[in-house]
Amino acid sequence: MDNILKELELVEVTYSNNNNKALFVFLDRKRGEIREIIFNKQVYNNGEFIDNEEKSAKVEAWCKEYFNLPFMELKKAIGIKKDIYAYDNFNSLFEVAVIEKFTEEETGEILEGEITAVEDHGIGIIIYFTYGSKNYQSKMMYAQYMDEERKWYVNPVKKNRQYKKFKDKFKVPFEMKDELIGKSIIVEVKKAFGSVLYADIKPFLKK
Repeated sequence: MDNILKELELVEVTYSNNNNKALFVFLDRKRGEIREIIFNKQVYNNGEFIDNEEKSAKVEAWCKEYFNLPFMELKKAIGIKKDIYAYDNFNSLFEVAVIEKFTEEETGEILEGEITAVEDHGIGIIIYFTYGSKNYQSKMMYAQYMDEERKWYVNPVKKNRQYKKFKDKFKVPFEMKDELIGKSIIVEVKKAFGSVLYADIKPFLKK
C-alpha cells in the first residue's frame, strides 16, 4: 500500500487525561515530518471521555502487540522503529478501514454492495458495507444532538421505530444482525436538506 511509511523512529511518548491517553510522536526524517498516533483507553460519550473497560483492555492489547510493553511503560519504547499507516486525518500502527463518502456526481446512482458489519453505537444503528474496494456506511439514527449541551439524547420512540424499520427492511431482528454479514444489498445514493448525501439501503425481498 502506498500509505505506509516505513521504519519511522518513535521519538516521544506523553500521557494526558489522568494517564488514560498516550501520544506517540514518530519522526519521518526523509520527509521532514512528524506523525502522531494516539492510544486512548477512554471512549467519547455525550461530549466527554469516560472510562470503558473494553476499550482499556483493547489498548493494553495493542501495547503488548506493537511494543511488548504495558501501557504505563510505553516510554521505554522510545527509539524503536515502526511502519506507520498514514491517512488524510490520522495515523495508525495498523491498517484502518476508512469510511468513504459519496460525491455529488453519484447522487441518484443505484449500487450493489455487501454488508460487512452492523452495530448499534448508542445513538443509532450503523450498517457498514463495501462497494468496489471501498467502505461505506448507512445510518439509522435515533438520537438527537443538542448543540447547547454538546450531548446526544436518545429519543426512545424513534429508537423503537428504527428497530422495527430495521427488522422490516432486513427481515431479521437486530439481535440476529450477524446473519446479514456478507449479504448483498442494493443502495441508492440520495441527498437530504439539499446537501447531505447518504446511502439508502433498499429493503430485502420477502421470502
